[in-house]
Amino acid sequence: MKRMDNAIIAQHALTQYDINVVSVSPIAQSGAAVFKIEDNRGLLYSLRVHKSKISTLEMMWTRPDVLVSELVWLDALNRDTSLTLPVPKRNQQGSYVTQVDDINCTMLSWVEGEQKQYFTSEQELKSTAEMTAALHHHASKWQPPSSFVRPTVNRARIQNALDLLKQQVREGLLDAYDVQILEAAGEKAMALLDTLPKNKLTWGVLHGDIVPPNIVFVDGVANPIDFGACGFGPFLTDIAITFTFIHPNARQQYIDWYGKHFPLPNDYVVQIEALFISLVLIGMRNALGMPESNNWLPTHVKKSASREFGRYANGESFLFTGTPFWK
Repeated sequence: MKRMDNAIIAQHALTQYDINVVSVSPIAQSGAAVFKIEDNRGLLYSLRVHKSKISTLEMMWTRPDVLVSELVWLDALNRDTSLTLPVPKRNQQGSYVTQVDDINCTMLSWVEGEQKQYFTSEQELKSTAEMTAALHHHASKWQPPSSFVRPTVNRARIQNALDLLKQQVREGLLDAYDVQILEAAGEKAMALLDTLPKNKLTWGVLHGDIVPPNIVFVDGVANPIDFGACGFGPFLTDIAITFTFIHPNARQQYIDWYGKHFPLPNDYVVQIEALFISLVLIGMRNALGMPESNNWLPTHVKKSASREFGRYANGESFLFTGTPFWK
């Protein structure tokens, strides 16, 4: 039997919700296919069909218990904070996850605002730092239920990324010398992450992908969307991933804004650098699963090796100086 395409899966899923659908528009497809839904009252929703187009994405991201956990956290954030966030919607059976054949679907309210490909003002950066601190403040006090399952930023995922990158050297896509530098930096980052304390002020549930496309701005105020990468890890993970979009010259100011609302560990620079290296490696691993990445990934790896990764492997700090890999 031919597999249903995402639009047909979406139509089947929608019959299980108490809404009168007027329009269904495909919006995006990466870790999941996202559809914008409008009902007869003009209310907007986001329906996610959890079928990834990234072949290297770990299977666990689409498991029902993992998806429910994301929405349980979102529900708590909506209840306990003043942030503007997607609100999870239950189906007619009272469940957060709707199954169509063997594909899981979830529904959230739509958050209005402007999505951008990169930060365009100091106000957007300041608001993003404050919003991130608010998420961490909540997570530091929130006790997830025992059924809560989300991935962790850990050694196994970083090692897996390095193994896949080394495989691409053997297959002729990536340069051996570049990947050696990536590996040296990755080993050093993993060793540091293994030593980090796990307490209420340093470690917990985090968004995992606070970058401009996952934020909607309203009058310069940052509202987080797309919690699909949320999981456990050091809170500074969220800052490290945002820094892949912020020029080194602006990063200290960002940290200061954040630090006014949530405490920073003394060695935050060392931690953020190790997390930055780790997250860029995981990002490369995900890129390997996208067919079009062959066109740009070798250049991205080369730049990273000659800039942040090279300096980090040599024991030099890179967070606040130098040319970022994306220039």
